[in-house]
Amino acid sequence: MIQRTTGASQQGEEPRRRAGVFLRFGLAGIAVLGIGAAATSAAWTDQAWFAGNATSVTVDLQGSTDGRTWADADTSAAGVVVQVPAASFDDLNQGADVTVTLHLRNAGTVPLTLGTADVVTDRDRSTSIFAGTTPATATVAGPVPTLAAGATTTATLRVVTPRDWPATYQGRTGTLAVTFTGQS
Repeated sequence: MIQRTTGASQQGEEPRRRAGVFLRFGLAGIAVLGIGAAATSAAWTDQAWFAGNATSVTVDLQGSTDGRTWADADTSAAGVVVQVPAASFDDLNQGADVTVTLHLRNAGTVPLTLGTADVVTDRDRSTSIFAGTTPATATVAGPVPTLAAGATTTATLRVVTPRDWPATYQGRTGTLAVTFTGQS
């Protein structure tokens, strides 16, 4: 028996062949476009550069007794100390209560947190007015706890003698030092 192909089955194969050809051309075209796009994007480049300077802060706490003449009094070991005028605590008597205003300035570039003032006297020296059973006392009140860059503040140094200060303190001397510490 001889089979004949009908026109209908040949017609079904023809569209499939055309679809395969179109698919192959389509894939080839996509491949060519993809390679072209990749080559094009690699050839077109640009850059953006940034540069800048970096600077660290400065911490500079200065002291003064008049609020006009400032000193970098970083350490007493180097002899750089803001001197309280000698006359401020001369001729202390019974019941004396003498104060001196101490000025602080933040000459740095960042706010400073100021700790409690450290007052050191020569109370270990037996002939000091700050030693013995009824010594004179030195205290500091203030300053503000935070000092902005460029700002100033004050503290009060106070020396007090007892009302019943014994005659054994006559003619004695004493020294004191006040230290303020600012931390950024």
